[in-house]
Amino acid sequence: MEILSQDEIDQLLTPIGPDSAEDFRAAGNGFDTIEKFEEYLTKREFHPEKPYGIFDKDVSICRFFNSENNENILADIKKKNEEQGLGNIKIPNTDITLINYSFCPKCKSIYSFNDVMNYYKNPKPDARYKDKAQQFRNDTRVFCHNCNTYFLPSLIICDGTPKKEIQFLCRVQTVNAVEGFMLSYNIKVLTKEKNNIVQKNKFRAIKNDVSIRDLEEKPTLITNLIQYTPYHLIMNFIDGSNVSKGDLLFNEWREAS
Repeated sequence: MEILSQDEIDQLLTPIGPDSAEDFRAAGNGFDTIEKFEEYLTKREFHPEKPYGIFDKDVSICRFFNSENNENILADIKKKNEEQGLGNIKIPNTDITLINYSFCPKCKSIYSFNDVMNYYKNPKPDARYKDKAQQFRNDTRVFCHNCNTYFLPSLIICDGTPKKEIQFLCRVQTVNAVEGFMLSYNIKVLTKEKNNIVQKNKFRAIKNDVSIRDLEEKPTLITNLIQYTPYHLIMNFIDGSNVSKGDLLFNEWREAS
């Protein structure tokens, strides 16, 4: 799935947060210690985030903390991720692991991280989206082909035991949501800032100029950004040095179109 171009994202999210861009960026760029970040992810209470994406209101959300057989479902997903070598993201210098919680609420079929990623690359066509690119950005559902049911997957924050759950987003949806949220405060980041686009021969990358403190009230966006960031760059994002070090978004180079 390609990183979004400058003109690809046209759906902005409803702004929630500070009253001005100046207030919005008043905090420091990162967390002072990894312990403070652990506490942020596992103990801090947040205002509930509305589900990201455009979909029917009656679509079921995978909920760990109020679903039956949840521990067994999570264990099965974790095992399948391990067998496929994808998912179960470990945050450096912490006991925290991020595990997708993705199963069909109707027939109970489980979906691994790889299953979900493959679906997002080739979603079931939906006429409400004007083209495939718009669906990539906004259709956060997963379709269960076993019983023809849509559901929204979650991401579980574990430190030995599950502590929090937030919505699971793919890379494109994460970028779309981060850019939309920041634009609601007239702040351009990622592909919205032209200076972030790096060209090398036929390839293109995007600088990650997002400060983690700017997203502090959006744990869904922070956590999804982390799960796609390579292990050796996660700490830079957490301590805020990703901007000064010129880290690339997901450390990805894509062939320029």
